[in-house]
Amino acid sequence: MPMFKRPFHHRTALSLGVSLALGIPVGAIAQEEGRQLEEVLVTATKRSTSVQDVSVSVTAFSVEDLKRGGIEDLTRVEYMVPGMKMGQSGNEARLAMRGTRTNNVGTEAEQVIGIFEDGVYVPTTTQALGSYVDLERIEVLRGPQGTLYGRNTFGGTINVHTQAPTLDSVNGYLTGVYADYDRTKLEGAINLPLGEHFAVRFAGMMDEHDGYIENKYPGGDDLRDKDSKYLRGTLLWAPTENFETTLRIAYMDQESSGDAIWGYQQIGGFIDGNYQSGHLWAPENASDNFDNGPWEVRRDLPSNADLESTAYTLHMNWDIGFATVKFIGNINDFEGEQNYDSDYSDGGDPENNGFTGWGTDQETWSTELQLVSNGDGPLEWLVGAYYFEMESAWNWLERTDGQFEIPHWDRVGDYTSDSTGLFVNVNYALTDSTRLLGGYRYAEDTKTKKDQLDWTVFPPIPAPGTGEEGEWDDNLWKFGVEQDLDDDSMAYAQVSTGYRAGGINFIAEGVPLTYDPETVTAYELGYKSTWLDNTLIFNTALYYNDYDDMQAQSFAILGEDNVVSEFTESGGEVDTWGAEFELNWLAGDSWRVDATLAYMNSEFGDYEISWVNGLDQFSGRLTPEGNLSLKGWTPALSPEWTASLQTSYDIQLPGGSLLTPILQLAYSDEYYSFDINVDEAAQDAYVMADARVVWLSASGSVEVQAYVLNIGDEEVLTRSVIFNPGDAPDIASIQASWNNPRIWGLSASYNF
Repeated sequence: MPMFKRPFHHRTALSLGVSLALGIPVGAIAQEEGRQLEEVLVTATKRSTSVQDVSVSVTAFSVEDLKRGGIEDLTRVEYMVPGMKMGQSGNEARLAMRGTRTNNVGTEAEQVIGIFEDGVYVPTTTQALGSYVDLERIEVLRGPQGTLYGRNTFGGTINVHTQAPTLDSVNGYLTGVYADYDRTKLEGAINLPLGEHFAVRFAGMMDEHDGYIENKYPGGDDLRDKDSKYLRGTLLWAPTENFETTLRIAYMDQESSGDAIWGYQQIGGFIDGNYQSGHLWAPENASDNFDNGPWEVRRDLPSNADLESTAYTLHMNWDIGFATVKFIGNINDFEGEQNYDSDYSDGGDPENNGFTGWGTDQETWSTELQLVSNGDGPLEWLVGAYYFEMESAWNWLERTDGQFEIPHWDRVGDYTSDSTGLFVNVNYALTDSTRLLGGYRYAEDTKTKKDQLDWTVFPPIPAPGTGEEGEWDDNLWKFGVEQDLDDDSMAYAQVSTGYRAGGINFIAEGVPLTYDPETVTAYELGYKSTWLDNTLIFNTALYYNDYDDMQAQSFAILGEDNVVSEFTESGGEVDTWGAEFELNWLAGDSWRVDATLAYMNSEFGDYEISWVNGLDQFSGRLTPEGNLSLKGWTPALSPEWTASLQTSYDIQLPGGSLLTPILQLAYSDEYYSFDINVDEAAQDAYVMADARVVWLSASGSVEVQAYVLNIGDEEVLTRSVIFNPGDAPDIASIQASWNNPRIWGLSASYNF
């Protein structure tokens, strides 16, 4: 590690590796040497550093952490990251953090929390829910990361790192799972050295289960099932000590009945300001009781969520002495189609139904070039350039004569989005214990949508055939100071800015053609510390985020068919401040405790969305422009208090094997599931409880788990929207999504 940086204690992983190599029982070496917390190296600042040495609020998960937490995809990360909420509807991830949240989804929507896999941006909320296979670690960075990561990290960044090939040995693993809802999963990986300079690693997964939401309609498919396949091959070429390159090729195919992109259940609505529960605009021929709780429905129209992608990623690292040249290039082809029963009942005409979902065919490619300083001097620096482009054909779908097809009222045409970034980051050591850091990024974004609407349905805006383009740019910056308090603790202070690009609606007359970028200025004070001979880590951060021109989700009723379509408009201000705490503690030779606590106060300032008919109880919030003011309300998925606790106890059995029971608890204060703060769309405070029992053989090669998720069968709103359906434009209907019910499972792994 460079001079002027605090050393970290030796990793637990080193002791574990020695014990396995020599055949010594894992428990024995832990007792002889005393356990220490594992050092996790992260690339949060685009250079490899201990998580305790970076002045960023970052939660890092090693391979062991991922196993203990049962993290197989994005959905469980929220239970172990302070202040993070994981909203979800259909196959769309709706992340929320520090007062910002994901509203719109699909090709045209920018994520508020950027997700990167092996340094490559995951461009849509649909692809964000892919399965995690053969990972090395996950890093969750909280707060805007605009200078290093760009426009798409407005609320934070999630870095997912897969395992790379190694030249030293043949190794790998095989894992099988059998679980509730007839789930069967097989996952594995193998690392193969191919001579002195080449190695290859293959990883794959097959995962399928029945639907978690039972469909009581005779012959109807249960919702939210899955049949997923994934394969990745990675080739490493390291011809010299100073140069290496890796090529990753990954393929994913998923078929599912899905549920719905905005929510699969109508839980109630408002008429003239008065609330009534249930589905208020169901077809006349619907049965009297077609929904019974969040996990039982009756739907007569078939639904689907079919996704397929192929990705090619090239990494190159070349040490040229004073610096290392790093290159990342990626091409990704993605196709997806999602449909659902849009009358939310067992009535209507299942062969002919208006809006049912969407389909997309998109191609993205991106490149990033970095020059990262080497050496032990007081100045560390990094300069880089980034380019991203996505071309997509995005279409709404309807059901006609039993087929899903593009309707005449759809916005047919190609959508193109490109982004350019030039950035620099520096860290200068004034003394052995004091460092200054700074960053700058120039970000430029262009979005183009072809103008090919059916002009017999919509008036031209502008003249037909001209298309429309939006361009935005911003100068992002960051400045901070780090201070080592002693060998095991540091404090930091920083201020930074973030930016999320604007976009194009291009729906119909009366809907804003474009909307502005969002911006944020973020202030943070942090403290990181290691105690008790590296058996306890305590980190905390205080922050204040000042958001401007926050984007709002709204809905419009289109054409004579009364079809509902979402659009984005510039809403206004949000102010958020809070505190976050993390604790990792090895309490003796057997106990481990991991805990988080977060407080957040988030509130809309001057913020307006389009008026929603039926909400007459809020007539006092009607602005002169005819909009609904949200001032003083709380953004969606923003509870005041959240906390988590994961505790385990190692029981050494005869022969050196370990039995480890693990209890996982996650608490959330009440929150609203949509930006319009009505009690009927609020989620009460809850505790989510999971339990695991893990048996590990003395050699560490065999691991068996039994687990139960959502022990209490808690019903949790993960997302809702309040809108006017086309069939009932005077009803403010609440459309909701829920979490999964209680699930049990068994898994067995063999490591070699």
